Amino acid sequence: MQLLFVAVLVIALVQVNSLTDKQKELLTQHYNQCVAISKVDQAVLQKARAGDFANDPNLKTHIKCISEKIGFQGTDGKFRRDVIEKKLKETLPGDNAKNAKLIETCVVANKDPQLQAFNAFKCLYTNAKINLL
Repeated sequence: MQLLFVAVLVIALVQVNSLTDKQKELLTQHYNQCVAISKVDQAVLQKARAGDFANDPNLKTHIKCISEKIGFQGTDGKFRRDVIEKKLKETLPGDNAKNAKLIETCVVANKDPQLQAFNAFKCLYTNAKINLL
């Protein structure tokens, strides 16, 4: 069953950006590690992938974990804008104005690193259909 969810994850990410095999493998590893840590319900995660981000503590834990693994946040919880900018340029090449607007809108500091990651992922999905889950 979990293999099915990993496959869905990889397919969703491929839709966002053309990924190398190594990147796909790394994302699958991140996903598996974060699911083990967060214990997020797969139904909640599936809904989040479709844009329905439930106010679920395990989902927030999962998103923060993914955010750290892909380098959006450091272990201190702070956003790493340079990494976010680079990844957005890879995802939306040639659209610097849109990328800058996304960063301004979605990369908002918060005292709670989980809420910060949750809000950023939700915002990126809402404003650009970028799904990092």
